Order: sequence, then structure tokens, then C-alpha cells
Amino acid sequence: MCRVVIFGLVFITALVFPAATESGVPGTLLDYRNSFISYERKGLDSCPYTYYKETCTDYAHIVLIEKTGKSSKSQDSYCLGAFISERYVLTTASCIRPNGPSELKLRSANNVHEKLFLTSVHNHPDFGLAEGNDLSLLKLNSSVSFNKNIAAACLWDVDHIELYSKIQEMDYDSSSMKPMYNSTICSGEGKNDCLKSAQKLWCQRKSLAGLLQIRQLGQHKMHPMIASFGCNSENEIIPIAKHMPWIREVTKSANLEYNYTDEGLGEKCFKTNNVTGICLPLESCPMIFKNIKDIKKHSAIDQCGFEGNNMLVCCTKQDMLKGPDTEARFRDIVHEIEDCEMLYDEFRRTPEEHQLHSQVAIIDGHDSTNCSATLITARYLLTSAQCVFGLDIKKSAVWLGLGNDIENVVQRNEIHSIVPHPKFSSKSHHYNVAVIKLRYPVLIHTSSIPACLWREKAKVPTDMSAVSVQGHEQSPAAVEASALYYSDCRRLYNPELVPSEMCVQYQAQQKCEPREQEELCRQPGSGLFSNLYYGDDMKPVTYVVGIYNNGYQCDKGGPALYTRVSEYFEWIKSVVYLDSQTGE
Repeated sequence: MCRVVIFGLVFITALVFPAATESGVPGTLLDYRNSFISYERKGLDSCPYTYYKETCTDYAHIVLIEKTGKSSKSQDSYCLGAFISERYVLTTASCIRPNGPSELKLRSANNVHEKLFLTSVHNHPDFGLAEGNDLSLLKLNSSVSFNKNIAAACLWDVDHIELYSKIQEMDYDSSSMKPMYNSTICSGEGKNDCLKSAQKLWCQRKSLAGLLQIRQLGQHKMHPMIASFGCNSENEIIPIAKHMPWIREVTKSANLEYNYTDEGLGEKCFKTNNVTGICLPLESCPMIFKNIKDIKKHSAIDQCGFEGNNMLVCCTKQDMLKGPDTEARFRDIVHEIEDCEMLYDEFRRTPEEHQLHSQVAIIDGHDSTNCSATLITARYLLTSAQCVFGLDIKKSAVWLGLGNDIENVVQRNEIHSIVPHPKFSSKSHHYNVAVIKLRYPVLIHTSSIPACLWREKAKVPTDMSAVSVQGHEQSPAAVEASALYYSDCRRLYNPELVPSEMCVQYQAQQKCEPREQEELCRQPGSGLFSNLYYGDDMKPVTYVVGIYNNGYQCDKGGPALYTRVSEYFEWIKSVVYLDSQTGE
């Protein structure tokens, strides 16, 4: 049994796959457990899983709007608005009109001492022309920093709310000069009739300042979802969903997009026939290198740049086959990587059966280092290059199956070879990824199952948990975690962040009661993991989302830094595909 005191972090994500789409990629997931946020684009649609889960108050999204113009009357000098992003507040046009930006004073309901300044007011273009368009978007002159007390509400983009048993009327209490809410909870057979009645009553008594919201469960927090700001002449609510196209159009300039280049060593490339490949040195692409003499024209080679003086070529999966004698091994390893979700079903267990961390591997470096890695095939591990930097292979051991209570499921293995990313330098945290080949194939069973590689560059899961393995007993401990938007992390924490990295916030740091997170923030170079649930029986599939890079500002309440596996997906495949054909 190994004796390892400090190990690395693991990401585990719970998701549910419905039927695959026509493209063969799993379809859009159906509820909050199965949602993603876009890492490239920050917009309104990812709101439920981005903002409110950190807060400790019911009014984090509420904005108090004071009208100070000459036309304002004392009895209606306040309106309510709601943050819908860091730059925009949504309210009613009738409440603030005819006041301009200079005559409106905005303050967060939870921070009334700090004034928010406006740069423009955008009334709905059909306001006053047709019923049901009483909306206004207020653009702030700078982004608000969301925290435990200030966050954005979300917009309920469905035209009915009969599915929900709890609705809330938000309003302004002029006597206490504070926001207030009234909740209606309906249940049983008469739930829908009860909800319709509550909505009609709200329409009959609502003030100009009021809004109607529901609460949607997500990551154990009840997110406020704005359903309506007004009613029609029949005392029926006008769903905010009706105005989503206009809201998206006005706010789209605040949605940040990042175009990542796929150029260079280990990146995805496209051949002239639109077949995808991986950008590798010419001599590392077996079929192209073997047939180079048969190519009459140099232009027939699909180049994708240079690495120093070495020409890089677009090497497809078929080009990586070294010859007929390695075809069987090549086919098997491609199946392990690219059909990972379909394998090992007989060993997967439902969440109720408590199958924990079967993808975790512990690297015991004896005197040199201790860290963790992810099992990605029966013979290969994924970890950080920092973890294996200076590692003495001959003195090192690898342990698997330590996340279970059964002693005889623990496996000991040895390291055959290590391939760090060719651009990694110990002086930098970039390209911090490495592939380890084990001496012997791992016995796959319920306590040791390979993780699948997360390959979506544009999206990351919303709900994740970081798992650390600590102490002499190697007991896994999990904490909820979530990725920050690329733009937010660059703006708030790390202006040098590159797209191949992401900031990850541990949710335990964001709870209302402080908790010590020193151990989570001091993990040596380690692997990054994630989990998914799919199929009718909801059996879990573990996915690797990233690799722990360094603690960065974690010990100060900020995020930890992770390397994104999706950015290195093509490189990881090329290493495994080519190395598996060596016969060693």
C-alpha cells in the first residue's frame, strides 16, 4: 500500500445525456444538471448557472432606481429594476419615463451607499404604441463586480409558468424604503389553477415598481427567474419571453466572444478535402512520411506551419497508422479514446451505489514528488507536466482504486514512459500537460475505470466538483466548483490568462460561512477530471475537463488555475495513438 500525504485535484461533473443528435454528438441536455456555459461567449442564456449560485441574499439582483427629475412625484419616486448582466438593468419604461440617465440614481438593494452610473436608456421601441411593451434597459457605464451580495437575475424564456409551484411578487415598500416580496406556493391537483389565480391577483394589485419572478433550482440554490414586468388589459401576465429577441439585440454588444486559433503543434487542422487532422512534425506522421517519395509535388502535402526548422503537416487519424502489423493495436486504442462513453458499461454504477473516483490514479514519486493523474485508457494516464517534472521513473509507483473501501481492489503499477507537452517549460504554467504510459495495462473493474476526454472547446459544464485525496487513508473529499468566464477571470484576477487555461472557483469559498480551503489551494501538479451521467439507467461516465495547474489566488479567496483538456485534445490523442503502436 502506498503512503502518500498530498495529492492532486479531480473535477467531477454530473450530467445526463439524452439521445444523440444527427451529427452523432450527444444532444442538448435537459435540466440544470445537464447544462453548459459557453467559454467563448458570455450571454444571457447561461445566466442560471453563472451568477446567483454564489449569493447569500434574496435581493442580490434587485436595483433601486430613484427618479430625481422635476417631473418626479414623491409618492412614485422609486422604481425597481433587476441586474440581468454586469452592464444592464431591466425595468419598466413607464416607471422611469420621462427621466433621462442624468435624472436616475441607481443603487443595488444590498449596497445602497454606492451609486451606479448610467450611460444610456433603451426603451422598448414599441413602448406606448402597443400593449405589453412597457420595458426599458439601462446600460451602466462600467461593469458591476458580482459577489455574495450582488448578482444577476435570469430571464424566464418560456411563455408560461404553470410548471412551477412557487412564484414571488417583488415590490418596493415606500415606508421602509426597501424591496419586499410575497411568495405563493401551490401544490396538489389544483396547483395550476392556484398559480393562475396568483398571477391574476398580482396583475390587479401590482404597482409600477413591481415584477413577477419564479425560483429555479440549480446547484442547490434557488435562482430568481424574472417571468414578467407587466400585465395586459385582461389581467394576464405578459411573459418576458415575448421580449427576449429585443433584449438580446440590445445587450449583444456586452456579450464577449473569443476566437481561438487552431494553429501550431498538436492543434486540430483541416486538409484540402476538409478532413480533420492533427498538426505534427513530418517525421511523426507515419503514412505521410513513408509515402513522401511518392508525392511528386511538394504542394501535395498539407502543411500547417513550422516548429523551428521542422515542417508541420496535417496528420489525419489514418495517417498515424504505422503499418499493417500495428493495425489491430491502433484500432483498439482509437476505440478506447473515441468511443469511451460506450465502453465499460458493465462496471459503471448508479449514483446511489457510491462509485467514487474510479478514474483517480496516485503517483508516488518516493523522494521526488507526490501528485495525482487521470486514467484515460487501460494503459495511459493524463496529468500535468509539472507533476512529472524531474520525476524518477525507476523509484516511482502508481496506485489506482484508492477511492473505495475494499482493500483488494487497489492496484499498483509502474511508469513505462512520460511524454510532456513539447512546449512546456518549468518556468511557466503554460502547456502544463503530460501523458504517462504505464508498464502494464490496468485491470478495468468497478474501482478503476478510465475517464473520457472532454473535447468541447467552446463549452464547459456548469456544475463541477473538485476532489482532493488527502491523508494516510487516501480519503477523497469533494467540493463544488465552477469555471469563471474567460473575460471575467482576465478582468478580475489574471490579465495574462490564455484561452487554454481557465479559472475555477471552489464553491466552499463562496458560502455565507467562511471555510478553510488551504489544502485545496496547495495541490502539486495534478490531473483534471469530470463525470457525466447518460442513458436510461443513469450510469456515470467520467470526463476529464482539465488539469490542475496552480493555486493562483485560491488561498486568498480567488480562483485556482486549470489547464483545459479540450485545448489539448488533439495533441493527447496523437501521443496515445502513435505511442500505442510501439509494441512495448
